[in-house]
Amino acid sequence: MSMKWIFLLLLMLLSRGVAYELYNNIVEDNVWKRGETLLGFLEENRLPLSLYYNLDGDDEKVMSDIRSSTVYQILRDKKGEVRQALIPLNEELQIHIYREGEGNYTLSIDPIRYQTKKVQLALTISKIFSTDIVDQTGNFPLAVALERLFRGDVDFSKLKKGDKVVTFYTQKVRMGKFYGTQKIDFAMLETRGKTYYRALAGDGKYYDDKGRSLARSSFIVPCKYRRISSPFTLKRWHPILHRYRAHHGIDYAGKIGTPIHAAYDGKVIFMGRKGGYGNTIVIRHKGGYKTLYAHLSRFNNRVRGKTVKKGAIIGYLGNSGMSTGPHLHFGLSFHDRWINPAQKIVLSSQLKGKIRTTYLRS
Repeated sequence: MSMKWIFLLLLMLLSRGVAYELYNNIVEDNVWKRGETLLGFLEENRLPLSLYYNLDGDDEKVMSDIRSSTVYQILRDKKGEVRQALIPLNEELQIHIYREGEGNYTLSIDPIRYQTKKVQLALTISKIFSTDIVDQTGNFPLAVALERLFRGDVDFSKLKKGDKVVTFYTQKVRMGKFYGTQKIDFAMLETRGKTYYRALAGDGKYYDDKGRSLARSSFIVPCKYRRISSPFTLKRWHPILHRYRAHHGIDYAGKIGTPIHAAYDGKVIFMGRKGGYGNTIVIRHKGGYKTLYAHLSRFNNRVRGKTVKKGAIIGYLGNSGMSTGPHLHFGLSFHDRWINPAQKIVLSSQLKGKIRTTYLRS
């Protein structure tokens, strides 16, 4: 049996905080500490520092995505030396360090294998909304997500015993445990004689029972485009690097020279070359948001360092940097963490026509 399969078998036996022994190897379940770095991890475990120093600039930045409190696994031999380590970067990708022969180690970024499970929940509030959700599911993030979904219509501090909530959601499962964040497909909340509905549509946004979008922001699509060549995803096979990478944005394929517009009011805080992004602009917006516009052919230098209005021309679509064809890479971050722009861009405040009819019937 190969060492890789031994490790996977051991992982199936894991419970948090417990180490298991099999085939003279031990699997440890560890927690990534606040302030811990990959370089520090390699030093602490007597692994070659070249694994870090041989990373290219972009991969080096990716390593900073490891969040504190992330649970990761180490496989050690009977001497205590590391044979393999799996360190999640996000919900889709993980750092895989493994030994090949004596003292030879390799570092790769691999997909995380998991299953998905459809879950239904119906409960009557008996204590406090979040407490009841956690008592029944053990899933505090679900309670937070539901509160966020109904925010603006429902004051959760005024919910009372007897109020009802129903939700259908999709949950990732890894090694027999719920894993990562859930995707709420549908939710209903009944309180004070009123019933509120939320449903996830095919465009990735939530709507109420009248087909009205719940999106509160008003970011716009930054350019005219032929198609979306690559959506936001935490796991994508990079067409140039030939390895897995998170894709923190939306790629809009179009013609070179197409005007690029500011997606919202803000200040241009960067305009220049930015590694594989090529010619790049970054705009800081109110509320902790920033937008990034990459692979441009040229800039509108008149807005360099200036405050711009939504819709202002800031540059032109191109093919600079690490790019397989003319497109705009559009990224959106919230407090310096990448989020999916599709969830914030509002094309229309309401569903219309056949789409709206189909939605309401469902």
